[in-house]
Amino acid sequence: MRSITDMQIMLNLLLLILGGCSGGSSSETSGNEIQSGKQAILFHRQNEPNENAFSFLLPQNWTVSGGITRVDPNSGGGAANAIEAKLYLKLSSPDNKASIAWLPDTRFFDMRRYPGANMAASMFPDGSNYNGMTVLQMLSPGDFVKRVAFPFAHPHAQSLQITGVQQLPELAEEYRRMSSAMVPGYQFNYVAAIVTLEYAENSIQYLEKMVCVIEDYGRLGTGLWGNKETWYVRAEKGKFESMAPIFSTIGQSVKINPEWIRHEIRSQQINSQIAIQTQRDVERIDKEITEHRARTNSEINNDMYLNLTGQEDYTNPFTGETERGTNEWNYRWENRQGDVIYSDNQNYSPNDDVNLTVKGFKRSEIRKR
Repeated sequence: MRSITDMQIMLNLLLLILGGCSGGSSSETSGNEIQSGKQAILFHRQNEPNENAFSFLLPQNWTVSGGITRVDPNSGGGAANAIEAKLYLKLSSPDNKASIAWLPDTRFFDMRRYPGANMAASMFPDGSNYNGMTVLQMLSPGDFVKRVAFPFAHPHAQSLQITGVQQLPELAEEYRRMSSAMVPGYQFNYVAAIVTLEYAENSIQYLEKMVCVIEDYGRLGTGLWGNKETWYVRAEKGKFESMAPIFSTIGQSVKINPEWIRHEIRSQQINSQIAIQTQRDVERIDKEITEHRARTNSEINNDMYLNLTGQEDYTNPFTGETERGTNEWNYRWENRQGDVIYSDNQNYSPNDDVNLTVKGFKRSEIRKR
């Protein structure tokens, strides 16, 4: 049951937050026009490329790399990190100066906390492999970002400065509550933070915010710990905050594929040799996911810079469903494929835009209250 919890918590926050700096509207729109918010901006609905695990809105001309990945226990030196799917995904603006990326959740082993450490420590020094896990002393979110996540994500960065670490105790408590609900009687501990970084890469100065949750498996874990939900968004310094509408549009657009998650739950049961769960268990997990996602979404929006932009509930003109989006533009359009266009021009119609190759848009109005 523990391995299922890992994937549930990851999916609860999946793509709730962030996009990049500049993207495309119609195919001829420049990055500066997008940043100003004065031109129509087209977001295509994009599927996660590897396993179709979820979909999200992506500004036109942005690129997607990575996706759901899986660890081979034979080549990975053990099975500890091979139980569940992992997300390693990056979305980048056309000039690659703005991006959002999710880094894989990974288990580590702190030999100092292992009951047999006195005998085993010399056999497994820091950096060695223990059943597919890197042996490493448990770190705080800030130290994990500095020592592990940032070098992994930006191997060519220079002059790194950490300018702030904002603790997120409410988010950590939500992870603890979710874990307790999924694995009754087993206590996991969590610490969460947002780390603000400034650095240079290819002679460009960047501002980046990286979120990291550290999970401690507790007394019964005997040394197990890991990073949860580690992701970042970056843009050129000075342009970061102006990108909040783009960030929130992508972040609020996630739709998880229910068939994929059901298949993933069953796969984890097999991989971890967990007894077959009943359909009632699956339904309970789905309910927990929905409730947890709503709470964590609210928590992140309260504590993160996404509060710089307003949100609004819109009605899908084809399905009638309520969808969350930004209110930074006056008009919202959507087609049957889930592509979305935002515009401030009351005379603009995407169906008459000769630069667009997709059509069939209808106005998506603010939900009536």
